Amino acid sequence: MPRPADPELRERLLAAATAEFAAAGYAGATLDAIAARASVTKGGLYFHFAGKEELFFAAIDHWRERRRRLLRVPVAGAEPAVVTLRAFLAGYLAFHFAEPDAVRLQRVLATELRSGFTSLLREDDRQERRWLRAQLRELLVLGVQDGSLSCADPAQAAFLLAAAVIGVLEQWQSAVADVEAHCHEERLAAALVAPFVVGAAADRDGRHGASVFRDLPEA
Repeated sequence: MPRPADPELRERLLAAATAEFAAAGYAGATLDAIAARASVTKGGLYFHFAGKEELFFAAIDHWRERRRRLLRVPVAGAEPAVVTLRAFLAGYLAFHFAEPDAVRLQRVLATELRSGFTSLLREDDRQERRWLRAQLRELLVLGVQDGSLSCADPAQAAFLLAAAVIGVLEQWQSAVADVEAHCHEERLAAALVAPFVVGAAADRDGRHGASVFRDLPEA
């Protein structure tokens, strides 16, 4: 009798591919190594994926969708946008601090593979940052509308916030020992949002944002 299909095999392969591509890069990763990590034969891998390129982009898509599900912006009006913006930024940072291999996978895409595939596939590494800027812009606009944030140009502010978040993750990925003391997601989120907060909350958040940097130990 044929063996029953393993319903968890695809997820195991994606986890194994993430670990292997993160550790070895695209060029250094092999299907044999990925199959071994997943405790499956190479034939079992080919049952789900046509080859290394398809598996790599399936892993990218897996983490992107997981991230977006976890960080879905709440319905407008449920709470002040300033609260949602801080929570979104803290959640985005926390996700990546907890999933370093997912960050490395994106880095492989943005560097090693930038010129290795068709223009359609190269576009893939821009989608995440576009999505991040769009979410931030939406929350900034909502904050201006509900009076919890002040922002003359939400698109530019979203660009600056996204650049700050990506910069934090780049430094954390490159030299975690040097910057780990600074990488507390909630305090970072509060400091990033503080310049846009208005009213009584601005004074409170401004003091809190400043204290983030005053209270942290020297690197």
